[in-house]
Amino acid sequence: MRAPRLATTLAGACLLAAGCTTTVDGVAVDQAPAAVPGPVRALDTILPTSHELSATLGIAPTGLMGQLVEGGADTLLRGVEQTEATPVECVSTTYRLQQVVYGASSVRSVASRSWAAGTVDGPALSGFFGVVQLASPDEAATFFATAAQHWRECDGRTMELQRGAASEQSRITDVRVDGPVVSAVVVHEAGQGSGMPIQRALGVAGDSIVDVEITDVAGARSGGAGGAVDVAALMLDKLTG
Repeated sequence: MRAPRLATTLAGACLLAAGCTTTVDGVAVDQAPAAVPGPVRALDTILPTSHELSATLGIAPTGLMGQLVEGGADTLLRGVEQTEATPVECVSTTYRLQQVVYGASSVRSVASRSWAAGTVDGPALSGFFGVVQLASPDEAATFFATAAQHWRECDGRTMELQRGAASEQSRITDVRVDGPVVSAVVVHEAGQGSGMPIQRALGVAGDSIVDVEITDVAGARSGGAGGAVDVAALMLDKLTG
């Protein structure tokens, strides 16, 4: 009776003693290292310049660029709260670079800038361009796939934004998915007033998402979101170049 008890005691002591080796029946399992996020990158060079926008959109190179905003997830916009929008899945389509859209992802870095171009009487076009680096290409691909599905589901729908007694309706049309870019046309309407068309585009390359909005202030460019798609493609080329 003492032999089994002695063996048990020695086995316990072996676990505590440095340099003691035991053999355990079973299958060896290799512990694969966890994926390590890529380094945080400066994204300012991914944003389009005035001359690039001029060439891409076919306008005079007289646009004014807004201040560059760079940082982490804290630089995402907070213009829409999740409880204010119905359906909330359509926020990605209707509003640019929102924290409620990107907040659940592992955001590594963000860069954004606004832009306006036109004549002395006022801008004919205005724009907003953002790029968000996520933790990995896989996470960026998953984010884009989910966003593209939401955009498709929101096509032909109206999202309502309710802030107290004030409300705004956003009509979503012309959603298209073309490879790494999804686009749409959005019209924001406050009360009974009519709004101007806004071109929206979202694209993916590597570990990053580009987020583009172009507002047709003069109403001269109706019929799709081609301008936003072209700018998104320009930014994606810079990411992969």
